Amino acid sequence: MSKRKDKTTVIFLDQNQNYNQPFQIKTYYIRHWKKFAMLLLAFVCLLLGVIMHLVKTKAQMQRANKDLAMLLEKQKSEAVLLDTATIKKHYLSIDDKLKTINKYLKARGLKPMPKSQGGELDAELGSTEEIGSFYEEYLKRMIRLVGFTPMGYPHKGRISSNFGHRANPFTGESIERHKGLDIKGNHGEVVKTTANGKVKFANRKGGYGNVVIIEHGNGFETYYGHLSKISVKQGQKVAAGDIIGRIGSTGRSTGPHLHYEVHRNGKIVNPKSYLTIE
Repeated sequence: MSKRKDKTTVIFLDQNQNYNQPFQIKTYYIRHWKKFAMLLLAFVCLLLGVIMHLVKTKAQMQRANKDLAMLLEKQKSEAVLLDTATIKKHYLSIDDKLKTINKYLKARGLKPMPKSQGGELDAELGSTEEIGSFYEEYLKRMIRLVGFTPMGYPHKGRISSNFGHRANPFTGESIERHKGLDIKGNHGEVVKTTANGKVKFANRKGGYGNVVIIEHGNGFETYYGHLSKISVKQGQKVAAGDIIGRIGSTGRSTGPHLHYEVHRNGKIVNPKSYLTIE
């Protein structure tokens, strides 16, 4: 090595004493090579530390993602179980109400709907779609059956004469068979049909006076007698709650009231059984 001014010429010799093109480097770097070596070593250590930190951070993130995925899956499963329990509770509640309606229908001589799936729900809950479809179809049939079955009061008033045998209201002496209920009301008050159906008759008829007869299907017919006004025509379709006439005293009547009858399969039955679901 030779020195010229502030530079040093560096020559590398091989085993045969041959050398390549010499090159020059500042003498300062030669004198302080330990300092530069330490700086290089420190940089390499720093770089290795950063790399190790990144590797460790990546591994931690992977573990965290895996834990999060497991937690989300667990919560999803718990949510499904909770949702299933809620659905089961909801449909079992519906089942109880349907059983009550079936009991009401059976008490009135109607064939109840097919047994609901309460037992199946207790044993094994199917999919939400399956349960929903079952109850949708079940309720449609129930609505149709109930919709065409006389229910409730055709006029809100006091019952002045019950179904069955009673004293003759004109003479008070002889006994006669009363085929329906007499419901008190003021002249002109509205009378409503108690079920969906079709008007079979709407005119004057003997002791009924002005009467509307509605055919409901399911073997049911209802009679609304002594009307002062008829608001429907023969052949007209009506829905439960529609106004069909007004309270009056036409026909064999002692004063303004509604004579209400319920017929089932051609037989006269007690309308009182159809006024409430109890």
